[in-house]
Amino acid sequence: MRQIEDKLSLFVKEQFPAFYNEEGEMFQIFLRAYYEYLEQDNKTLDFSRNLLEYKDIDKTTGEFLEHYKKTFLAHLPGLVKADDRLTIKNIMDFYRAKGTPRAVQLLFRLLFDETITVDYPSEDVLKPSASTYKLPRYIEVYTGNLDKLIELEGLEIVGDTSGAKAFVESISTKILNSVKVYCIKLSNLRGNFLRGEIIAKSSDGNTDDMPIVTGSLSDIDITLGGSDFVVGDKFDVIASSGKQGQARVTAVADATGLVDFTLANGGFGFSKDANVTFTDVNDQNITVGNVINAAQAYSNTFTGNLHSNGTHVNVPAPSDSILYKVDNAEFFRFETVRQDVENVTISLATAFNQNLTVFNTANSTYTPPDLPTVQGALSNGHIVANGYIFENNTGTGTNSLKVAMVSGSFGNQVTATMNLNSNTHTFEVNEPVDEESAVTLTVFNNSSANLQVIFSTSDVVEGSSSGANGIVAGITNSTVMTVNGVFGTFTSNDNIFVSGAPGTSANVTDINITNSGANGIVSTANTSEIVINDVVGAFNDDLKIKGRRTNAIAVMNTVSNTGASDVYFNGNSQVNATISTTSNLSITAAVIGSNATNIGFKNTRTSDGTTSTFHNSAAAFIKGDISNTYANVLGVGTGTGADFTIGSLENEDPITIYTDFVGENNVSNVSYLDCVIDGGNSGIGFLDTVTVNTPGTQYTNGAIISFNDGGPGNGPPTTVANGQITTDGSGAILSVQVVNNGKGYFSNATATLPSTSGDVASVTGNFDFGYGFPKDEDGDFTTILDNVLSRISGNVGTITSLSNINPGNNYSHDPFISVYSPSIAKFDKRDIVLNLTNMSNTAAGVYKDFIIGETVNQTITFTSQVLTVSGGHFIRTFNNGAANASASNTDIQNLVGHTVSQVTQVGSGGNGNTTITTLGEILSGNSSAIVAKNLRVKTDANGTVSFTTPSNPFTNSSVGANVTIGDPSVADSNISGIVGVLTTIGTVAQSQTAKGQVYKFTNNNDGTGDVGLRRLSFSVGFDSSNIISGTTSTAGGTIDSIYEDSSTRAIGDNANVIGDARAANGIVTAVEVIDSGFGYQHEGSLTLRSTNTQNQIVVSGTANVSTTGIGPGYWESRESFLNTKYIHDNDFYQSHSYVIESGLSLNKYRDILLKTTHIAGTRLFGRVFKESIANVALSASNNTIQRLRSSNSEILETVNT
Repeated sequence: MRQIEDKLSLFVKEQFPAFYNEEGEMFQIFLRAYYEYLEQDNKTLDFSRNLLEYKDIDKTTGEFLEHYKKTFLAHLPGLVKADDRLTIKNIMDFYRAKGTPRAVQLLFRLLFDETITVDYPSEDVLKPSASTYKLPRYIEVYTGNLDKLIELEGLEIVGDTSGAKAFVESISTKILNSVKVYCIKLSNLRGNFLRGEIIAKSSDGNTDDMPIVTGSLSDIDITLGGSDFVVGDKFDVIASSGKQGQARVTAVADATGLVDFTLANGGFGFSKDANVTFTDVNDQNITVGNVINAAQAYSNTFTGNLHSNGTHVNVPAPSDSILYKVDNAEFFRFETVRQDVENVTISLATAFNQNLTVFNTANSTYTPPDLPTVQGALSNGHIVANGYIFENNTGTGTNSLKVAMVSGSFGNQVTATMNLNSNTHTFEVNEPVDEESAVTLTVFNNSSANLQVIFSTSDVVEGSSSGANGIVAGITNSTVMTVNGVFGTFTSNDNIFVSGAPGTSANVTDINITNSGANGIVSTANTSEIVINDVVGAFNDDLKIKGRRTNAIAVMNTVSNTGASDVYFNGNSQVNATISTTSNLSITAAVIGSNATNIGFKNTRTSDGTTSTFHNSAAAFIKGDISNTYANVLGVGTGTGADFTIGSLENEDPITIYTDFVGENNVSNVSYLDCVIDGGNSGIGFLDTVTVNTPGTQYTNGAIISFNDGGPGNGPPTTVANGQITTDGSGAILSVQVVNNGKGYFSNATATLPSTSGDVASVTGNFDFGYGFPKDEDGDFTTILDNVLSRISGNVGTITSLSNINPGNNYSHDPFISVYSPSIAKFDKRDIVLNLTNMSNTAAGVYKDFIIGETVNQTITFTSQVLTVSGGHFIRTFNNGAANASASNTDIQNLVGHTVSQVTQVGSGGNGNTTITTLGEILSGNSSAIVAKNLRVKTDANGTVSFTTPSNPFTNSSVGANVTIGDPSVADSNISGIVGVLTTIGTVAQSQTAKGQVYKFTNNNDGTGDVGLRRLSFSVGFDSSNIISGTTSTAGGTIDSIYEDSSTRAIGDNANVIGDARAANGIVTAVEVIDSGFGYQHEGSLTLRSTNTQNQIVVSGTANVSTTGIGPGYWESRESFLNTKYIHDNDFYQSHSYVIESGLSLNKYRDILLKTTHIAGTRLFGRVFKESIANVALSASNNTIQRLRSSNSEILETVNT
């Protein structure tokens, strides 16, 4: 295209011939001026020369702009708020967007400079079943190679057993009981991953070192269904391992025999801590008769006694079985009761069965003394067992007899010669013994090392949780090992490690018992032979046995069975049969309550520990181990699972008490009373140092010495001690540094030296032995008692409510219930009776009566001493030569409740052997001063000790100004204590309140009387020289004397919870898991607690941890939610309507919008939205909805909202 010049006037002169330059110059000037005139703005040449430029809307003239507006903005009003040129230039965007929210928004911006929104009511119309519900899925895994696990993120995985596939969205780590649980979040899950399978990448299928699925909570088997629930109720799933699981009820049923608990009396001395207060509901309830007490062992409880020859007599039996009737005979609470029963199968029994059949026909009711008797005889005819046949199925091919034992045993009485590990460590009569067993363990390796690197054949391994131990016999592969010589029971999820080296371990996932060791009860034993009764299983030659009580160990050489070989019917040796097998069906249980006709038990077990029930036969009598009381069983009740916990307390009293009892066993299950003074025989020995007697030669520097015996029965200890040697250039041992002190030594052990090609060295292990108190098992006679005795601190009070109530099921009797705080009840503080004088009276002279149930308080005042030390602080002293250090405020505050002492006289010279020590208990304090209460003076005169309680016994005189406090932390064994020199001593008055509740009173109407009080305080008692007053009645008086009411029960044992067996509705029979949580154990016990915190009833079940986990579901969309959506109305709420929300009323833009952006067939609504912003940064809005007629856009309705 040719170039068009802007100014023609510049070229005028060039258009004339040359002569015009001389003769027509004035004409040229005129013509140029004319063109310049035409080139001015809005003149002809200006238009013509710039036509192409005026096509550009940004450069066009006003006349052209008006033309463009009429052409392109024909339907828009003349006054456009936006810039005209910008509007015309972009108007095509508006027209292209016609019918969309964008077009409407542009229209309002152009015309009104308003920001608006376009809403579609159809989005708020209810769409049934349109919402999407999402269920997160995940798997929990174990891995020994974290890098392999991390590599899976974003990849598809496959299960090597199930074939399930899914994509890994993310990987997270959770901590449960200090154990890491790895969770893999999945998407596009196909199939279900299974517990125990290995996962791999779908791309290669390689399972080496890949994670293993541990399973998630998939289902719950209900064992006890609670009551009063409905389908849809939700539960939190509570377990010792596992958290955050939830379940929902899917089925309920009605039943009878559920227990309704009622708190009849809250007592006092109880805690919400289950380690302080124990709650029990009987698991067995039996009806009894003929309850009598025997001073000696007695053959049976029937009126007709049974002689060893099987005959009945109606006169007293021989002196070894005389029955002494004791009035009000009863079984003691918590004592063990036994029912001795054996099952005997017989053969070659034709005559025996015939006589038994005749007897049964003649005596159709099986009640004593009309029961047949049976005797067990050795091959030589010697009678070793007596009993009543109370059940039989002879003649059916089985020929078995169930016998209520009177004396002896039909069972195997194993006699074995043996070699004790230590002849000084023997078995005890009546202690249970176990034969070693063999197991195959499947494990997860907790490290990246191969299993063969962690364990070796002949290693002694032990379980960190179970305490079981054994010897590695072989390692099959990276996850399977066989262990022989096992004592104890390895458990699933147990961590096993080499004894003495707990650093590296493996986690047990499966246990296969390949040889279950026998067990029995020691009848007699010496150093070379043992006789065992009540045998379960079969003892074998050359295997070890271990005593549960003594921990003695022996190897059995020759095992022979010396039990009965034949049975005689009713004492007739001619009517006999041969014994084929026997088994012990005896039952033991602990009494938790009884009355004249019934007894309630807990822990009802067979001889092998299996949960069971008593035999329902009057012949199978029961006997109390402690009370020596006997009774016949007349009926056996049903019911199981009822339980509860303490919900809340009142009258709370803070306490701090010691909980160790001298009559208990220590942490090695050895009685404290069996320990010698230096701690020997306690099972708490450890290696302290090693003395080199002879250095030897040619030893390797750094080699290990171990001490492998000295444990139970001189066998291996719990943890083997070892030390590392240091040698000189010739390999002579210079010293031994203890590396592992070991654990569980009963006696000094022999050193096992490393190999040498030179002279053999001699070393001695120096062992130290503690008493085995739980707080400090190594503490011995040199340790301050306060540092080894365990204490409990907390609140005890009166029970006001119960929680976590499980009503159990199928109870045929109202259960017996026990609520017991043994550490409180052992103090035997019973309710008290106060004898009063000077009783309060009214203005009319009438002596006031107490009100039953009201509280009585008494303020007890006492004086404490404030002990201030010189130098501004107490001093910490050390016994390792370290410099003394100042004690801090925290050091002293940690000592509250501990003893402070001051020796004011030491036995010597003119004092003879008398030592006087002032004692007190620290009430409070800081680094420079303490407050001491419970002040007393101990006088030790030649071994005779006495105590006095003088006023203000501590002194700051030059003699005995030092005070000593034992260090409570025992964190550093080098710390000997905290001491100070008293400079200033002051006194401070203290007060405490004794509380009681009136349960009875007598008013003699002469100013005297008595009042019975239930104790409501543990550490503060009533003072017999003070007055009392009722908080409600204001009755009171001066205490003349106090005595305990022996008819009441001790605090800690005086609550009364009543159980009523009844019919109930809403018993849960099935649930579904709605959140698998994480960390649950397969077949673990579960408690299902309602998410409704007002419901204290719980449900019990067992966990099925087998497949992929499920997370809490959620709605991804809400189209189907009634509370947020509206029903289709063919008007506003429909699919062809829309709403303009702006600050303008509809009539201001209706016509324009209908002409420009409205789509035919749709319905327009307007909503006015006005927003004003106040200076307090608050906003207010109001809405108006206008409904239009679609034909002519007439406003039909305006609604303010």
